Amino acid sequence: MKRRIAITGIGIISPLGFGHEEFWRNLTRGVSGIAPITSLDVSDYPCKLAAEVRGLNPSDYLGDKGLKYLTKGTKFLASATKLALEDAGLTQNDHNLEHAGIVIGSALGNYPQTTDYTYDILKYGPEKLLPMDSYDVALNSSINFVSVFLKLTGPSRTVSSGFTSSTDAIGDAFSLIQKNKADLLITGGVEQISLDSYLIFLMQKLLAGSQDSTPEISVPFDRRRNGFILSEGSYVFTLEDMESARRRGARVYAEITGHGLTYMGAKKFNTEQKIDRVRTAMEQALAQAGQSKDSLGLICANGNSSRLTDLVEAKAINALLGDRAKEVPVSSIKSQSGECYGASGAMQTASCLLAMDKSTIPPIMGYEVPDPECNLNLVLQEKRSQDIRVAMVSSLDYSGNCTCLILEKRDM
Repeated sequence: MKRRIAITGIGIISPLGFGHEEFWRNLTRGVSGIAPITSLDVSDYPCKLAAEVRGLNPSDYLGDKGLKYLTKGTKFLASATKLALEDAGLTQNDHNLEHAGIVIGSALGNYPQTTDYTYDILKYGPEKLLPMDSYDVALNSSINFVSVFLKLTGPSRTVSSGFTSSTDAIGDAFSLIQKNKADLLITGGVEQISLDSYLIFLMQKLLAGSQDSTPEISVPFDRRRNGFILSEGSYVFTLEDMESARRRGARVYAEITGHGLTYMGAKKFNTEQKIDRVRTAMEQALAQAGQSKDSLGLICANGNSSRLTDLVEAKAINALLGDRAKEVPVSSIKSQSGECYGASGAMQTASCLLAMDKSTIPPIMGYEVPDPECNLNLVLQEKRSQDIRVAMVSSLDYSGNCTCLILEKRDM
């Protein structure tokens, strides 16, 4: 008999607040985390907006020791992890954490610190740099810090698969527990806004407003969409074997029951083939969960206001649901939270779990002009009350990855 995997804790450091209560309150009240960029000088560039984490004092969660050596992203991840453990009723010295591990997704990780460190080596020579200059500059540095900080001895992995990184990390953690490789894992995603990431997406003309005479707006599935608005933060969960969670009396938000993934290719496939590949990932996730399209009560969509990706996802959802496409609610929170690239799947998962817990679906804000090619049952402008037993999280990457998760809320 396969093990059941419970989600027992949620930790959030985001542009919409710290902790799941503040995040949810702002999300359902229509508050936007998108504002003029303050952490970078973008005066010479066309895109001026981002969803930044503001006002975080990491010492509130981590203490003061060693903070000056940590990157912004590591502070995000470690703080979110402390919040997730607290929410799960686990303390830093809890015996349940003795053999726990961590699996975190990040597309770029500490990329700006890595490039800065490399530049300093080339400019000054390695002998001129202090040992602590290299403390937190690698892709896996953030999870290494958390592992040491919490004294974790279980699996420790960083998953980097582009925009689906954190969704893949959650799926990986799900698989590890299901296969008896671990009993408790910390999982989710982290990203930080930097000039490097900003320029990477700007030069590819993926950012809203980066194309000639287009507005800087985040409006998933709206006909006016023209790109995404960059975001940052960390979204972390505690995953446990269900029996272990029950024995310690843990609260269970939901179970992960299905995980599907395909590759749709950035250039290899045409649009129709991409739609088919996305639909296949959705079907895989449902099949592993032992569910059908008829059981779905919510789709937390990738929808990030990109013209082609939103179109592919909308058509894949229609292909999956058929006649039920008019019934199943579809929402995307990126109109308020922005696109957190490698951490977006975890961000969507957090929203989905809270929607199931609160029986409330957050809306897409700012939607004005329907796109007949994205004809879905979109939740618009106002939150919607609805009991949700089975939900899907859909995550797409520009380079071709597609990952889907199925979450279920069962009577215990």
